[in-house]
Amino acid sequence: MISFIKGFLVEQNDDSVIVDVNGVGFEIIMPPRAMVKLAGRGEIVLLYTHLQVLENEFKLYGFAEKEDLRLFKLLLGVSGIGAKGAVNVLDFIDPLGFYQAIASQDEKLLIKIPGVGKKTASRLIFELKDKISSEEFTVIASKDDTGMDDILEALEALGYGRSEIYPLVLEMQARGELNGSVEENLRRVLKARNIQLKR
Repeated sequence: MISFIKGFLVEQNDDSVIVDVNGVGFEIIMPPRAMVKLAGRGEIVLLYTHLQVLENEFKLYGFAEKEDLRLFKLLLGVSGIGAKGAVNVLDFIDPLGFYQAIASQDEKLLIKIPGVGKKTASRLIFELKDKISSEEFTVIASKDDTGMDDILEALEALGYGRSEIYPLVLEMQARGELNGSVEENLRRVLKARNIQLKR
């Protein structure tokens, strides 16, 4: 309903900001981590927003980046994760880190998020591991120089699912093993996968 808000930053609180849009002040709830990216008071800000309609009130959530808003909406679809829980996730970790944690099924990292226990971490992985679309992987791939998206596409063409092969690719990337050409990296991943399957 309200895709974004653009106006003057009037006030910044612990978990929200007030933005003046043509004389109307909008209170927008934000993850504190996202507030660091904002300009100073009196400066123009643009926030991507989500309007939550409750029985007795409306709440407007805002983010400095579209990717943060997209992850926020994705989290709202997880049972037991409300808006407050989604804000906690985005305050603790950026979308790239979160997608990597889900793809690699890293429960230890997820339970470090305030309000997320072992059961919630397991639920996040269970409900999102197959929902993480190619768009999220494109975001991840665009932030590295290993041609990850090309590798994943080639693996898909060979019959591998991204959720099946991505944790291995992440591990190899973290160990610095994917520093060659796409063809070389693909051979390394396939070799590592064969070793993995023989265990």
